[in-house]
Amino acid sequence: MPPSLSRRSAVRRVLISLAGTLAVARAQASPLEKRTFKISAGPAPEALAEFIRQSGFQVLFDFDAIHAINTNEVSGQFDAAEALVRMFQGSGLTFEFINERTISVRPRPAENFLRYR
Repeated sequence: MPPSLSRRSAVRRVLISLAGTLAVARAQASPLEKRTFKISAGPAPEALAEFIRQSGFQVLFDFDAIHAINTNEVSGQFDAAEALVRMFQGSGLTFEFINERTISVRPRPAENFLRYR
C-alpha cells in the first residue's frame, strides 16, 4: 500500500475518533440509554459519522476496510447496540464495545466453509 493511502487512512481514523471525543464532551450517553436515531442508508463511513454525531460514542474503524460497505437506514428510538445491529444487518460489519464510551467496528471474518476429511 502506498504511504499516502496509509497516511490518509490514519488521518481519517483520527478525525472519526476526534469527532467521537467531541460528541462525548457534549452528550454523555450510557450504552443502554435510548436515543432517537435518524441515519440514512449508505456508505458505512458516512453512516458511522452520523451515528457518532447522534449517539455521542467514540467509534473506531479502518476506513479502508469498510469504505465500500453500505449500511441500512436506522430511524427510531434505540440504544447504541440496537441501532448498530439494525444499521449493520446483512452488511458484513460487526461491532463490539471496547469500554463504556468506545465502540470498535470491523468487517466480519470470512467464514471458512472448507471441511477437513
